[in-house]
Amino acid sequence: MAALKVSGNRQLFIDDHIIDETRHLQRTLHQPTKFVGNPVVMPFSPCEGHTVNCYGTVMYDQGIYRMWYQGFGGTPYSVHYATSKDGIYWEKPNLGLIEHNGDKNNNLFLYDMATPTIIKDPRDDKPDRLYKAIFYEVLQPHTSVAFSPDGIHWTKYEGNPVKKDPTDLHNLLGWDENYDKYVAYIRPDVNRTDRTRTIGRSVSDDFINWTKPEIVLQPDEKDAPGTEFYWCPIFKYQGAYFGMPSIYHTYVEEPKIRMGAPLDIQLITSRDGINWDRTAERKPFIPRGGPGTVDSGEIYAAKEPLVVGDELWFYYGGFIVDHGITHDQLGRPAQPLEDGSSRHGYGQEMEQLLAQRGGTINLAKLRLDGFVSMDATEEEGYLVTKPFICENEDLLINAYARGGQITVAVLDEAGYHIGDYYTGFRKIDCSPFDSDSLRHKVTWRHYVSLATLKGKTIRLKFYLRNAKLYSFALEG
Repeated sequence: MAALKVSGNRQLFIDDHIIDETRHLQRTLHQPTKFVGNPVVMPFSPCEGHTVNCYGTVMYDQGIYRMWYQGFGGTPYSVHYATSKDGIYWEKPNLGLIEHNGDKNNNLFLYDMATPTIIKDPRDDKPDRLYKAIFYEVLQPHTSVAFSPDGIHWTKYEGNPVKKDPTDLHNLLGWDENYDKYVAYIRPDVNRTDRTRTIGRSVSDDFINWTKPEIVLQPDEKDAPGTEFYWCPIFKYQGAYFGMPSIYHTYVEEPKIRMGAPLDIQLITSRDGINWDRTAERKPFIPRGGPGTVDSGEIYAAKEPLVVGDELWFYYGGFIVDHGITHDQLGRPAQPLEDGSSRHGYGQEMEQLLAQRGGTINLAKLRLDGFVSMDATEEEGYLVTKPFICENEDLLINAYARGGQITVAVLDEAGYHIGDYYTGFRKIDCSPFDSDSLRHKVTWRHYVSLATLKGKTIRLKFYLRNAKLYSFALEG
């Protein structure tokens, strides 16, 4: 078995990448805790309309939190900008860029576009392209891009659309150093016979010329009938790829009519961004709220979580009703509105229904590295890693063991304990951990570090009792 490289990233237990063997342990998915002050952003300006959604990006940049998000209703589609000092209380600055109903006092920065995801790309030597966005044009559901020197003043690429494959949802991973390419995850317009939604992967060398999307995520035999992948932001974290697909639980009935149905967020993981693991038995990662809550019907995650102190912050869009409420459910064809218009092609009753969707932007928080843990009960369990080359001095663990304990033994490549009674890295030599810490330094009776093992191929054997192990790291 080839030795893995573990230096430089914390090792999470989202899959078996680092795990060789376990006994009496269970992998547990942890859901972020929704912020009690939700929603953090609500629609209140005419240009936003009745709904805001986190089809977009939140980043900490230039000493502030910055949000690019989407509005519905005030215009056919629109994208907006907000800022915050703490990530909780958001302000919508008057940008004075785009006129809406004769007034430029609004936070609009682009018009007639949707689902923008944005990156800051300092590797680009052109200052006016420091910020990049990918989106679809509303009037022609094709892929387009835009550039900005500051994230506020945007210029659409003159050669748009850069892709004419019909699609309406985009998520931009950004520059992926593993492939030396820009990578975007796009919902291609495929399988239109049954309208099954899937997720495709497209790459580019220059952000202009993109490949045809390769399908990387689609429903399989383990999914319930009617499962579709509606929206799926992808991000990299500690050397792995993570995705947060909005799972569309459509109703399958005869005759096939697309009915209103809920969406919640699952967690998927990958080591290459192409082959994906449906983590933790496909349980909801960010679940819908109960009846009457702002996210009881459908939810969509922003581009990626933010690391804020010792937490991961997830921004997401929430709706109070199910997705896909259409005129089919009203039992009649769409009719023009009283004034003769027919926005969205729906009748007046439908328009009223749409106006009540109540989309908001919300926040949920998770312990750092807290996606999953390896858990033990009163019966002691253990986890043995795959072999790796020791390049560091300190072993740090992110774990909870109040009421229990965690100890660690160091093994050689073949799985035998290193050392003897006087020089050992055995379980009995390890100082037990029985607290709650994000970065506890593991020590042994005769050694405070792994310095003597640098350059050697080793394994770690974690012993757990009434404890949770989230991750480990080698540093120093």
